[in-house]
Formats: sequence, structure tokens, C-alpha cells
Amino acid sequence: MDQETSRRGAELLAADIESALGVEVHIDDTIPERLRRQPSPPGWWIEFTIPAWNVLIGTTPGEHTPGGVACELARQIHDDVLARSGKIWPADPDGGDQPLLPTLDGWRGPGGSIPYGQIGAARDPDPDIDGVIRWWLPHSYDGLIASRTGDVWFSLWQYQGDEQHITPGMPVTWLLGEGRHGKYRKASEVRPAQL
Repeated sequence: MDQETSRRGAELLAADIESALGVEVHIDDTIPERLRRQPSPPGWWIEFTIPAWNVLIGTTPGEHTPGGVACELARQIHDDVLARSGKIWPADPDGGDQPLLPTLDGWRGPGGSIPYGQIGAARDPDPDIDGVIRWWLPHSYDGLIASRTGDVWFSLWQYQGDEQHITPGMPVTWLLGEGRHGKYRKASEVRPAQL
């Protein structure tokens, strides 16, 4: 692993965000002074920023390929990009409100895989669905409930049930909590609907 590999992976993810969502991404591979002064400073560093949405991560990626670095970064920011953009990103070419998920080989959905750096689509959520899980990110345990009164964000910590059964389209009930996550209200409790 080296700085060039880290930067290339970050550039692949940045291309996917910029082309699909139209926001600027900044990449800085300068190792911060505070880290260089440590007894064992990192050999490389990536700071990945989306200024329009106040999204920032700084990390020394552990993956050894550009695709692996893109996957690692995507898993860290996917929820924030979805919550701040209000879009389904990256949009699955086969449709639906579940975004493609990051894997070491690229973005994956039911219809297959799209390599990093080749995403060009995001779309608005379907306004006609209500009372079901709109999307679920198993890598970060975050999800969104479709609601005609305004979608509601939740994480594994608010879910009352077996998280292995969480899937997009699953009917749920919820209680609203305090605060917001990006554009969305937060749930304080989410349960599978008793049909």
C-alpha cells in the first residue's frame, strides 16, 4: 500500500460523487503535522471532504488496491452522503430506492456490479411508498424509513428486532425521536410491522 494507491482510490469515489450528485470533493494526501510528530507516523494519509455537506474523513486506508480504498472510504461516508443529499446514491440501474452498496469490486446491486469511478446516476426517492424501509446499509447499520410526512432515519440501535431481517420494502412502525440526521428526522424506536 502506498500514497498513490490511496489517492487513486479516493479519486475513483470522488468521481462517483461529483458526476452523480454535482458536488465538489476535495482530496488531500498531506500527512497532518500532528500525525508526523507521532513516534510511528503513518506512511500515507487521505483526507476526503465534501465541503457543501460538511462531510470529512481523514484516514490511513488499510486496503491495498484503488478499488479497496474506494470501498473503505465509501463505507465510511455512504450514510452521510445519502442523508445530506436526500438522493438515492448510487442509483441502481434496475430501479428501486435501495442504493448500490460498496464492495471491494465496485458498487453492487441485485443486477450486478459497477466499477468505482463509473457511477453517473442518483435519483429522487419514490414519493409513493410509505411505512416501509426505503434503504438499508448493512456496512454501517443505518437505514431510512419512507414516510409521506417526511422520511425518517434510523440505525441498528433504534431497531427492535432481528437486524438480519431488515430489508428494503419491509413494513415497519416507528416513534420519532429528537433531532435530525442530514435532511431526515430521527427515529427513537423502529419495529417490524405486525401484519
